[in-house]
Amino acid sequence: MLIVSSLAGAAEVYARRRPDRVISLLSEEEAAPTFPGLDADKRLLLYVDRESCAATIARAASARAKEIIDFAGAWDGDGDILIHCNRGVSRSTAAAFIVMCMKEPATSERELMARLRAAAPHADPCPMLVSYADEILGRDGRMSDAVDDLPPPCGADMAAPLALVKIAA
Repeated sequence: MLIVSSLAGAAEVYARRRPDRVISLLSEEEAAPTFPGLDADKRLLLYVDRESCAATIARAASARAKEIIDFAGAWDGDGDILIHCNRGVSRSTAAAFIVMCMKEPATSERELMARLRAAAPHADPCPMLVSYADEILGRDGRMSDAVDDLPPPCGADMAAPLALVKIAA
């Protein structure tokens, strides 16, 4: 199960659900929450720096996509993964979509995106992060197309305390 949360709700969701792994996507000025009992190798902490130009933004987004893929690739599907960013809307839902595409390679990207949006109506996955993951995973633009074809999300400024997305691992 993938659990998507905002930064504000991440510690509470972790305490309540006790996921096996955590992906944190934070801005450089945000303090990373602590997750008592979580081994360091089961946490991916990615900071989004303030890149200054298109080239550095692209390199950073590509590197983050690869780190998410590598981290999720080491997950055997046992236990849950908590994925959070500041609002739980863009970076975290992009990461959740990436993990879903990795773990269900035979399922269409549109179907996976529909499942993510059903669980998280506020989901508005970061197109750049998805685009680089699409390229790395060899999905031929289908992940990006699934994001591009989404209707506007519900008007939430921040995610609900948590969104649960089932995946077939």
